[in-house]
Amino acid sequence: MTAATGQPAITLPRISRAPRDDKEQAAANARMTALLSQPNPGQVATHLALVHFTGRRSGQPYTVPAGVHRLDGALYLATSSSWRHNFTPAADGELTWQGRRTPARFRLVTDPGLTARGYLELWQRYGRETGPRRLGITVTDGPEPTLDDFRAAVADVPLTLVAVTLDTGDTAELAVNERTSR
Repeated sequence: MTAATGQPAITLPRISRAPRDDKEQAAANARMTALLSQPNPGQVATHLALVHFTGRRSGQPYTVPAGVHRLDGALYLATSSSWRHNFTPAADGELTWQGRRTPARFRLVTDPGLTARGYLELWQRYGRETGPRRLGITVTDGPEPTLDDFRAAVADVPLTLVAVTLDTGDTAELAVNERTSR
């Protein structure tokens, strides 16, 4: 309760989805799609990829740029975008990453605890300077976000992870160098 009003204090979420303008987002996605479609897309392709999939209800083909992250040796996409629903249950598609298009299987992670721990680990890896951009979030000023902050964001934003399994036989060749682009 606040002393001045006697009303309960309003607690704003520490973590929210980064604000976006739909027109600006569409233009940025088009630029990233063009760049990442090239045979040698450059340094940006170490942490961004194109996700190619078919809409589960529409049957339409989609290509969306997404951040690629490695957690415990596995690949994940971190997103709060609505296209994530196409991967419940898992779905086949392709991933264009580091200039190569590879068959892949995508599965929405449904364990909120695993998702929160994954986001916390990525936040700690990328830091306050790069983390918001790499994860598509905003974090209020103050102390570093905690696991509880990320649990709340998983429930409220919602932050999600999509597990990616590549059909290359050897994902080590495509490993993300998480220490670059800070």
